Amino acid sequence: MDLHALHRQGWSIAALAREFNLNRRTVARYVDAPEAPTYAGRDCPADLAPDQLAHVVRRLEVCKTIRATTLYREVTELGYEASYVSFARRVRLLRTIEPKEPEVRFETDPGVQVQMDWTELGRWQLADTMVELKAWVAVLGFSRAVALRFATDKTRATTLELIPQVLNDLGGVPQEVLTDRDPALVIGETSDKRAIFASEWVDLALSLGTMPKACRAYRAKTKGKVERVIREIKEDFLPWLTGQALPPGPSLADYQALARRWSLDVVGTRRHRTTGRIVAETWLEEQPLLTPIPMRLLQHSRGTHVHTADVIDLSAIKAQGALVEHRSLDAYGLVAP
Repeated sequence: MDLHALHRQGWSIAALAREFNLNRRTVARYVDAPEAPTYAGRDCPADLAPDQLAHVVRRLEVCKTIRATTLYREVTELGYEASYVSFARRVRLLRTIEPKEPEVRFETDPGVQVQMDWTELGRWQLADTMVELKAWVAVLGFSRAVALRFATDKTRATTLELIPQVLNDLGGVPQEVLTDRDPALVIGETSDKRAIFASEWVDLALSLGTMPKACRAYRAKTKGKVERVIREIKEDFLPWLTGQALPPGPSLADYQALARRWSLDVVGTRRHRTTGRIVAETWLEEQPLLTPIPMRLLQHSRGTHVHTADVIDLSAIKAQGALVEHRSLDAYGLVAP
């Protein structure tokens, strides 16, 4: 709008103020000025230095799905001082693929739910060979604190071994554990499509003091939080891992130490876009509401290989005394929740 031109055409200051919803003093100041005000252009933020640009291009060639936040952390270590928004605009010019929005997630109260799932990580060096690594991923529904453990298989024995470990990394056990219908945990379904859990998983859940839950088939949105974390692992953690120094012939423990560092230093310090809060701060609030893990379960899971019977054989536990309480028939609802 050109207030000068309208004023010359006969518009009064009051009419201009009403028409454009402006203060009369503002309109008067504009029309009394000899010419329309102009605004200086914005200063161009610092561009990427040649070495910084070369680093970004090389990283995008190695991992096309690497996130701009990961690249921004790396270039700031190389001396980049402009804002993330400015940097993200430059990254968009270097690639055309944009990640899709995550699935809709259901919010839960603190200490209520943890979501878990397997994910494939690809081929990585383990000792002197290349193997297919997998990760058992867990995320607390309230705080979004993350834990993951590595394995070379996804058998029932391995799954039941890793569940207490990731819960221990998260600080305890919430009221329920939500998974998909992984055959390691779910052996079938009832006529009304309710999951039937493996007895070993039910026994372990009872020992942990939690309730096993399984989302309905083909309902990824039900466990959208862990699906989102898995996407972060593939788009952020794995590219981040390629920039870390690994010892010759790395072991699972070496990968595990780096994963722990990523979950605390990167995920923990992040402000979550849904909750609007720092993950580490909400995690501290949630931890007192988590149930401690029985030490016998952690001791069983510390070996190099834990058989299923080592985790869920309750006959030996019962022989020690009344460690397992008597339950009513309602407890059988755990088999088909």
